[in-house]
Amino acid sequence: MNLLILDSIDTKTFGGYQNWICLISPELAKRGHKVIVVSRPNSEFFKRFDEHSIGMKIIELPISGDFNPFTISKLARIFKKENIDVVICDFNKDVRLGGLAARFSNQPKVVWHLGLNITKNNFVHRFLTPRLIDAAVVPSADLKRQVVASGYIDTKIVTVIPHGIPPLDFNYDKTEAGRDLRIKYDIPIDNLIAVTSGRFVEQKGHKYLLEAAREIVSKFPAVTFLFLGDGPLENKLKAKIAEYKLEKHFVFSGMLSDFDLELAGSDLMLHPSVEEPFGFSVLEGMRAGLPVVASKIGGIPEFAINNKTALLIEPCNSKLLSTAVLELLNSSEKMKSFGQAGKQRWSDDLKLDVMVLAWEKYLDNLIGLDN
Repeated sequence: MNLLILDSIDTKTFGGYQNWICLISPELAKRGHKVIVVSRPNSEFFKRFDEHSIGMKIIELPISGDFNPFTISKLARIFKKENIDVVICDFNKDVRLGGLAARFSNQPKVVWHLGLNITKNNFVHRFLTPRLIDAAVVPSADLKRQVVASGYIDTKIVTVIPHGIPPLDFNYDKTEAGRDLRIKYDIPIDNLIAVTSGRFVEQKGHKYLLEAAREIVSKFPAVTFLFLGDGPLENKLKAKIAEYKLEKHFVFSGMLSDFDLELAGSDLMLHPSVEEPFGFSVLEGMRAGLPVVASKIGGIPEFAINNKTALLIEPCNSKLLSTAVLELLNSSEKMKSFGQAGKQRWSDDLKLDVMVLAWEKYLDNLIGLDN
């Protein structure tokens, strides 16, 4: 199979789709498939992708406009030259550029990979998108319902393939990882660490955690909240923390290319999202054996089991969030049980090789429809 993955993300951003590409591309290449990744020159994505790109081909392509004839013709030539069977697109821009190039070259199938519901109710989307894609893949049944509700994507062409992730990159001793993490960020050795991973945007609900933190700290002072990531709301969050006089309880790691230590050394994961089509960070926490408190929203309840691997609460509710966090902090037995069950759930059903095999079978069947 000859596969091309198209990504028009801006040069400074590395998000969930880019992480997915880094995970699945080398695995498909190892299985003997030709994998080509096309994205913008000098992008943060390609800087990080280099270490994963063994056995794959990278093509840097300037991308501007949804209907740029240069980009479309260039892609069409690549499709023909490389004899591409399937193009995977993410953004609406990718669908238009890749979809038109595929139709002009009369070459590959076009798969729309949606990590978010980016369908839009206007003429261009409703008229063009169904004509430019052959199929769509989403990571959760909840996101499939949202996409189909747009009214212009047929439910028959939408397939659910949950995300999967590999084991942590190192074999760690929990006690040793916890010690190293506390030394790295100068966290008191006796504090429990509650880690939250995600961009600082409204969707991730950090503000509700800040509200909850006031009550949590008043009843359980020996806790440190570790925020992984960056984003446009970072300064606003820091100002709110200062207003609440909680500076000594919060640590910002910044954007990290490798945060295995941060997960391995933490004690629990908090994920107060307002919107979450899948919940990649929650899965990463479960893989690390962390008990989880998360919003009962989107795709999260499809893999995180309430009262077994996680406490799932209604979103946008700081009181419920603080109550759930305190319930875990005050029960080491429950934290251990949830952590073990979550890690087992990941190991049984949500490992990277499970996802790769599902995608391989799906793409083979898609290509074989014409045979």
